[in-house]
Amino acid sequence: MAGLRERNRRRTMHELQLIALDRFEERGFDNVTIEEIAGEGGVSASTIYRYFGTKEQLVVWDETDDELTTELVRRLAGEGPIDAFRGALLTRYGDEEANRALLRRVRFLYANPQVHAAAIEQEFQDQAELAAGFAQAAGRRKPSLEDRTRARVCMAALGAAVEEWQTPENTRPLSELIGLAFAAIDG
Repeated sequence: MAGLRERNRRRTMHELQLIALDRFEERGFDNVTIEEIAGEGGVSASTIYRYFGTKEQLVVWDETDDELTTELVRRLAGEGPIDAFRGALLTRYGDEEANRALLRRVRFLYANPQVHAAAIEQEFQDQAELAAGFAQAAGRRKPSLEDRTRARVCMAALGAAVEEWQTPENTRPLSELIGLAFAAIDG
């Protein structure tokens, strides 16, 4: 359980992210400064950089990453890596109401090349962390080729599901698309 300081930090990050998305959607990503977001959020620009690192990360950051990691670790104790990741994703993304804020971020991410590039960079980091988690669950200190391959396949399946989900013509929930993407791996 996160302490008070961490909960306050996450709440502030969430509020700053919403302010940033509002301004980016109103005026465009390039026309909004960190200083403007900071002023509206009642923090300093240095606080935003300390919390997010970059302007792009204001969109890319996902406040539920820790929850997903916790669920994955729990599942890795009794399931294979791909099944554990799929199960953790379905647990995390099973609530369509909660996914509405995510959809807003994802659509902005796909619409803005700078933010999309930052998301791809983040995906490489997430993939490496996932491979390390798979290795650790198997009792290895370093990820093997198999761990890295499984992590890459998992991230590709998630990416395909999210890309389909964010299209205007899509009518299916994210959890269904995740299930279909992972079924394609099995088939």
